[in-house]
Amino acid sequence: MQTLATHSTNDTKARILDAAEQIMLEKGFNGVGLNEILKSVGVPKGSFYHWFSSKEQFGVELIRHYAADSLAYKRQWFAKIETLPNARERIITFLEAGLTHFIEKDCGPVCLIVKLMTEVTPLSQDMRDEQVKYFREVLEIFKTVIKEGQAQGSIKPDLDPMIAAGIINDLWLGSYMRASVCRSGQPGRSTISFIMSYLAP
Repeated sequence: MQTLATHSTNDTKARILDAAEQIMLEKGFNGVGLNEILKSVGVPKGSFYHWFSSKEQFGVELIRHYAADSLAYKRQWFAKIETLPNARERIITFLEAGLTHFIEKDCGPVCLIVKLMTEVTPLSQDMRDEQVKYFREVLEIFKTVIKEGQAQGSIKPDLDPMIAAGIINDLWLGSYMRASVCRSGQPGRSTISFIMSYLAP
C-alpha cells in the first residue's frame, strides 16, 4: 500500500524529472546545473541525493522517465485503428504531426533523447543503455504497424518489417538533426515523401 509520504516523495521526484526535461531540452545535460533544476521546482539542493545517488543516475532516470512518456504517446497514436485504419497512412500522419510540432517550435529541439544522444553516449554506459532500450522499443512499435500494413495490403509485402522499421527511424532521426541545424522543415518533408514511396505496395 502506498502511503501519503511515499506518494509525496514520488510526486516530488516526478516534478524534478519533468522540470529537467524542459530545461535540458534547451541547454543539454552538461549545460545545466542541479541548482537550476531544483530551484525551478522549489526543492533544496541538499535534498537531491534523497532521490538520486549521483547526477549520472539522475540522467539515467531522466531518460527512462522521458522514454516512458514518449513510447506511451507512440503506442497510443498507432492504436488509432478506427480513425486511421490504413497502417501506411497512420505512419505518415504520425511523422507529419511530428514535423508540424517541430516547425511550431521554430525548428528547435523537441526530443530529449536526440538532444542528449551525442552528448552523453560517450560519457555514461548506463545512460547509453537506456537510450538503446528506447530505440529498441521504437523499432518494435514501427515493426508492428508495418506488419499490420502488409497484412492489409497498404505496405509493400516484401519488406522485412524490422529492417524497414530501422530505416524509417534512422531516416527520421537524420532528417530531424539536419533540420535542427538548418532551422528548416524541408529535410523532414523530403524524408516523409521518401518513406511514403518506400512503404507503398
